[in-house]
Amino acid sequence: MKLKFLCMELSGTGGTETVLVKVLNYLCREHDIELILTSQPEQPAFIEKFDPKVKVTIYAGKYNRLFNISRRFLTATNDTCFISLSPKMIKLGAKIRASLQRKYRLISWIHFSLDDQDMFDAKADLPYADGHLAISSVIKNQLCSYGIPEEKIFLIFNPIEPVTTELSATDTTNFFYAGRIIFEGQKNLKEMLDGLSLVPNATLDVYGTGNDLALCQSYAEKLGINARITWHGFTKNLWSQIDTRPIALLLTSKYEGLPMIMLETIAHGVPVISSQFNGYQDVLIEGVNGFSYPQKDVNSLATQMKKIATNPLPTASVKESITKFYPQNYFKKFANALHQLTM
Repeated sequence: MKLKFLCMELSGTGGTETVLVKVLNYLCREHDIELILTSQPEQPAFIEKFDPKVKVTIYAGKYNRLFNISRRFLTATNDTCFISLSPKMIKLGAKIRASLQRKYRLISWIHFSLDDQDMFDAKADLPYADGHLAISSVIKNQLCSYGIPEEKIFLIFNPIEPVTTELSATDTTNFFYAGRIIFEGQKNLKEMLDGLSLVPNATLDVYGTGNDLALCQSYAEKLGINARITWHGFTKNLWSQIDTRPIALLLTSKYEGLPMIMLETIAHGVPVISSQFNGYQDVLIEGVNGFSYPQKDVNSLATQMKKIATNPLPTASVKESITKFYPQNYFKKFANALHQLTM
């Protein structure tokens, strides 16, 4: 089977790229795989991680990409399956297929919450797909709310490799964050900084960059906590830079799809303190691999930070809490979903 993966904007450093590398390298063992990008990633190094059998095509430029993607649909054979990370491409492919009476398949595989974005009309675009791969229960429920039959939706989550090495122990109250630096938007670092200000002696390592970096640093200075924060900037290989075990990952997001940093952290035996964004329960098990707090409740965030500092969670139990995401289980679900959607 020919599997064509369609992606629009990729930075090159996010969790989606991590998942694409794992999944496409696995699928290319049995299928003809191509990744089609409609823009040049800012950090293209992740492309080098693909198996040589995975063909990568990049169409840059607004009009060039529209022409070339349309041409791909126009010339697609009936044994082709397009798996799109963009709802807009699903609609375009469906319109062309109907006009030409073709039989190629269209599957959606969206990697962020559908109702918490303004890039496209998910409710209008996604019903055109023949089926859907959902990476979280939130996305599955959102698809159902659009009137899509549940039998067309397969909840597969995302894969994460188990980690056998151990991080060195530390007696410091050191938290960390890794991701885009967004002050009050999706990642909501303002809330994280407010929480840190209420936990004396706690320190924070921040890995990542973004347009709000200076704003976050200025706010930390205002709170009097900047001396307790290390701003590392963009880090190419995060876990090679973390040599001692942090007490926990802090995640103060307003919304997420299925954050890979959450899974990576737990796979390393490090717990997570997370806001109760819609779908956090897919990963976080209270008291087993972390703790949660209600969004906007900074006092509750600080309470959970103090709790985990005085009562660390066992590393082995943390790692074992996400066995459903480990490759052996994940790829069984993915293969079954693909079979059902393309038969």
